Amino acid sequence: MAAITDILRVKRDSGSLSRDDLYSFASGIAEGTVTNYQASAFLMAAYINGLDPDETLALTMAMRDSGRVVHWDRSLSPLADKHSTGGVGDKMSMVLAPLAASIGIRVPMISGRGLGHTGGTLDKLETIPGFNVDLTIEQFKQQVEDIGVCMIGQTKELAPADRILYSLRDATSTVTSIPLISASILSKKLAENPDILVFDVKCGTGAFMNTVEDARDLAQTLVQISKMSGKKASALITSMNTPIGLTAGNTLEVQESLDILRNRGPADSTNITIELVGEMALHAGIEHGVELCRENLASGKAMDVFVQMVEAQGGDIAAFEALPLAPVIMDVRASRTGYWCGPDALTVGNAVRKLGGGRFKIEDSVHPLVGWEQEVPCGYPVESGQLLGRVHGADTESAGDAVNAISSSFNWDVPSDPLIIEEIR
Repeated sequence: MAAITDILRVKRDSGSLSRDDLYSFASGIAEGTVTNYQASAFLMAAYINGLDPDETLALTMAMRDSGRVVHWDRSLSPLADKHSTGGVGDKMSMVLAPLAASIGIRVPMISGRGLGHTGGTLDKLETIPGFNVDLTIEQFKQQVEDIGVCMIGQTKELAPADRILYSLRDATSTVTSIPLISASILSKKLAENPDILVFDVKCGTGAFMNTVEDARDLAQTLVQISKMSGKKASALITSMNTPIGLTAGNTLEVQESLDILRNRGPADSTNITIELVGEMALHAGIEHGVELCRENLASGKAMDVFVQMVEAQGGDIAAFEALPLAPVIMDVRASRTGYWCGPDALTVGNAVRKLGGGRFKIEDSVHPLVGWEQEVPCGYPVESGQLLGRVHGADTESAGDAVNAISSSFNWDVPSDPLIIEEIR
């Protein structure tokens, strides 16, 4: 087993680390024999000098194998999961998982909480009264076998080395390293052990990848490392200059997800979700996947699967739909006549976070009812004074601040971005 000081020296001097080196490093982190300051030194050396594809794969697999790997009955339908790099109004997982299950794909999905200005699937699901995201791995496996889908949070058993490195990346300003991002994402996804991985790599002001070039680099790396690990994989690069869909905020986004599942949701979030499931279907050998998705939304079959999942995990949809609105709701109207292209995604994300819909510290609680609700989709002509949206706030002061921030970020008279910028296969 290589000494940690030797591993640090090799990467400090721009050398290449072996698979055994990286397994020693990841197991040392999980077992506590590698200190946080040594792990931080590794992260900085990897950030500055990079990791080649073989090193990235080895680090990914080592982080995966620092904990438990889920094993499935491969004689049943194919297993697939999706990862989004995070955006504003990105509620697609809540629709995608039951929709994919409705066309014959098993979806074991382990999700996260809000990060920075972007929302988290777990925070959204927990606005459904009673919904339990803290199942054991055994319960998780059984539900996937029984109804085809389960959505939970990361357990301490899966990729424990990643949990430590994830927190240190923020503290050491190494968050933007694409090999480290890829290893973090994939170590958790590969611990789930699906057959197929599909990635939604967001690009724009409201995404962690602001440029198409950076988004393409990340998408290509995620697909390459997934394939090197033996999985089928592809990625869509999607626009995040304006919020996706018509809502941002936990309860509001769950309601929009229900609208999509009832076949009356916004076109943009509906279409991206369908295209992502279509990618899964393509890899699974299911013909006409996109058409099947549209049929299952129209027939209610996808909604039925969602209801089964919610009930299996203790949730109550009727109680969710009886929740009150936020204490303060303020209208936002057009200040001019013109072609309205929507608010800036990053501004909306930060505004919702300041309303209480996101966290500034890990221990912060999240206000489920606050957020932004758009009345008019992006890319439509509007008249001066027309209602464009509403801020849902906990109090008048914070709601007023959000109104000012969001309305000052409006874009006018510019061409709308394509929803899907590129496909990476």
